[in-house]
Amino acid sequence: MEKDDFQKELIHFNEVEGIIRNKLEKLYREKAPLQERLLRERKEMWEDNRHLIRDFDDVIFLNTQETIVKSVEQQLAWNEADIQRHAKMEKSPYFGRVDFLEGEEGEADTIYIGVYSLTDEESQEIYVVDWRAPISSMFYQFDAGPAWYEVHGHKNQVEITGKRQYRIEDGRLLSVYDTDSSMYDDILGQALSEYSDHKLKVIAGSIQREQNAAIRSDTKSSCLIYGLAGSGKTSIGLHRLAYVLYRDRETIKSENILILSNNNIFGSYISTILPDLGEKPAQTKVFGDFLEAFLGEGLEIEDYYSQLKSIEGPYAEERIKWIQIKYSAELLEYCIRYFAEFPFRIPEIRYEGEVLVSQELLQSKLDAGHYHTFQSRRERLEYLARRAIEDYFLLHKEEIRDSIAERGMERNEELSEKEIYALYKRTRNEYVQLAMDGIGRLNRLDSGKQMAEVFARYLRRAEVPEGDEEAQRMFRSLERGKLLYEDALFYLFIKELMGEAAPFSQIYHTVIDESQDYSLLQLYIVRYLFPGSSFTLLGDIYQTVNSVTTMQRYEDYEKVFGSGLVRIRLGRCYRSSSDINALAFRLIDEEERPIAEEYSYFARTVRKPQYVICRDMFSCLGPILERLEKYRSVAVIVDGEEDALAVKAHLQGQKEAQLLLSPDDEMKSRLSVIPLLLAKGLEFDAVILFGCIRSNEKNAHMRRKVYLGCTRALHELYFVEREALPEGLRECEGYMEIVDYYGRPCTGLQSAPEVR
Repeated sequence: MEKDDFQKELIHFNEVEGIIRNKLEKLYREKAPLQERLLRERKEMWEDNRHLIRDFDDVIFLNTQETIVKSVEQQLAWNEADIQRHAKMEKSPYFGRVDFLEGEEGEADTIYIGVYSLTDEESQEIYVVDWRAPISSMFYQFDAGPAWYEVHGHKNQVEITGKRQYRIEDGRLLSVYDTDSSMYDDILGQALSEYSDHKLKVIAGSIQREQNAAIRSDTKSSCLIYGLAGSGKTSIGLHRLAYVLYRDRETIKSENILILSNNNIFGSYISTILPDLGEKPAQTKVFGDFLEAFLGEGLEIEDYYSQLKSIEGPYAEERIKWIQIKYSAELLEYCIRYFAEFPFRIPEIRYEGEVLVSQELLQSKLDAGHYHTFQSRRERLEYLARRAIEDYFLLHKEEIRDSIAERGMERNEELSEKEIYALYKRTRNEYVQLAMDGIGRLNRLDSGKQMAEVFARYLRRAEVPEGDEEAQRMFRSLERGKLLYEDALFYLFIKELMGEAAPFSQIYHTVIDESQDYSLLQLYIVRYLFPGSSFTLLGDIYQTVNSVTTMQRYEDYEKVFGSGLVRIRLGRCYRSSSDINALAFRLIDEEERPIAEEYSYFARTVRKPQYVICRDMFSCLGPILERLEKYRSVAVIVDGEEDALAVKAHLQGQKEAQLLLSPDDEMKSRLSVIPLLLAKGLEFDAVILFGCIRSNEKNAHMRRKVYLGCTRALHELYFVEREALPEGLRECEGYMEIVDYYGRPCTGLQSAPEVR
């Protein structure tokens, strides 16, 4: 870039910074009077008027005061949000620029793009455009040449004449790049080389073309965004949420958004993304919250991680058999049909001994309809019974009125026409209510018994041995108040199908992270709980570490979300260095269709992963951690809880390390000790996989577990093991530096020398 160009950019930057500073000064000036007014209004409301409620006028006055207080509170909240937003803009007001020609005469225009928009209040000139605005899509989607952006379904054709990116830190313009997509790698490489902390970062300035397509895909449709570890699924999913809030801001607010994950460690990791993008935080939940909310107090439910541990145990075969049945599409679809066609018992409806409508006729009318749910079928039965009674009363109106008048005369009462009509209506309504009560009485259903009944019916139909016994075991467990995780899921599903789990009608968009770890049963449950929601599903089937409780094919998502589900593949991995990604790709490579045919990784060299063979594994930790002191986030990842406790005990007094054992924990320390399954979705500057290969050597999913662990590392990766690579990983030797405690090459060693 020419020196004159940089000077012009510097002048523009200073002008923008001046507008931001002026706006901040104005906001701070407005804040103090708002705070004083709020205190004054509150005092007047709660102190001066607390004894004045004597009549209705006082109530109206107090309500007016409350409205004023809420209005001032809202103004103050807007003021504080504006201050925070402009304070962030002052540090970095924009990151990109697009120059283009628009219209038939090719009128030149320029937009600067940032995380937030900026408009000069006096001139109304737009200085910075929000990255989510339709016109900003050109920055991500096109290089110089013909381009377009879409507004309200209309494509505006333009000619891009130039693009620039900026490096701005702490209110200083450091560098300016003339760019196209071929230069993004250099800029992105610099961003990826930075060290990480325990919060996911905003990437609006480095979003790649394929990622932009995922973010801006149809917000009304559910979308599956899938790709390998480090392809940006979580970041893109959360930036898509910010886009949904911008695109549909008239109908969707942050409180209408839900982020669903498997543990709260992930919740703390992503907690700042939406606020950093200028939006209020969304609701975050773990799936277990729904089990606790809907299955009631006093019911002890096995947790998700205990289930995973049990199915890897030595006597898991029998349990796995029943889990696979309970999670199967065949059973779930059978249950949906069973309750949509539920055989409700129909009462006999009579009036003074005469049958108003036969049970057979009501049954035939009920079966003639097509119902999607248990509730709609029951509502139809109630409607048919009510309509039959009302039709009968209408058809025999005069007879019934005469009968009412005669009974009045028998009591020496001469009823007026108005009184007769009122009694006629009351009688009709009483019979309607009797019919509704009869339907309720005959169909008083227990969801626990229905769970066992429908399960047993399915198993008998499928000719599964011991099906009745398993159904009864489930029901007895429920009666004792103690359920296995899969039984709790199935029970909640049945309650949903019976209309006993009230859906969340105010959630309009849901993000499910690590969705490959959900079973079909869990996804059905979520779909029923949020009937008015569209979904963004984030997944990588190569991170599934068992084939029992997880999604194994992307096509299976359509069974829950329908054939209209949009599928978007993120084909490039950005998180880890080239050497770590090369190892990761080798771990999950498939002979029939090599991973490299569908995926690639960003070229960024740091150093090869080190495989350290040491008989006293704990003695290696200190020296390796010393080498990693420069990093802001380091994890020692182990296979399970016992290993985590042992590592923490060894480090006590040497290194300050946070032990993360519960899904409810929150990352706070620079150094974490964490079991492998809890590390899903997280990333660290450096990772030590401590004994993870040895612990899983006989596990059928060992390669995927190692893949999961090594892809947590951005820059450096270490394996610490007592023995050389097992036979099942021997072909990965070329992707590592295999050394002993002293750093000496020891390729082929079967055991390590003692440390002296």
